Amino acid sequence: MTKLTSRAKQALETKNRIYECGVNLIGKHGFDQITVEQIASEAGVSVGTYYYYFESKFELFKEMFKRADEYFLNKIADNLESSTAPEKIVEFFEKYADFTYETEIEIVKKIYISDNKMFITENRPMQAILQSIIEKGQASGEFSKSMSSIELTNMLFLVGRGVIFDWCLRDGTINLKETMKKVIGIVTKGLN
Repeated sequence: MTKLTSRAKQALETKNRIYECGVNLIGKHGFDQITVEQIASEAGVSVGTYYYYFESKFELFKEMFKRADEYFLNKIADNLESSTAPEKIVEFFEKYADFTYETEIEIVKKIYISDNKMFITENRPMQAILQSIIEKGQASGEFSKSMSSIELTNMLFLVGRGVIFDWCLRDGTINLKETMKKVIGIVTKGLN
């Protein structure tokens, strides 16, 4: 791994500070209620510096999903310990619940809205990881091939998002990970 120069480290720190301040403001006020000027001010940078790192407010929002995808690619994809495809899917969604739980619920509530089309953006790495598990399960006979791996991936994410949405509606009072495990476990039993 290459060592970052002090300038590169400083640039990364600045971008991360802008990102964190933006995420916090989105959590407090909602995406549509904040401005680039507010984010820049909160991060202690000029508006021009904000635009150096993010082309728009929406680019910062997309960064949230990019970082989630990177997390799943780097930390989850090759580290699922379960032996069967159904178990791997349950484990995948347990990790999804863990990742969500690590984010403040007020931020999650502001992200899980009908206007947010990032959840249904195609070809995201997170989707590719799940689709690969499903394809292996179909090839091994653990899952039926009556639906395509893409359809099953979309269906499972629909269910997973529903569990998270319910957790938000209940203000985080239910155990997200256990609920996700139960619900996804039931759904995967119907895939064979």
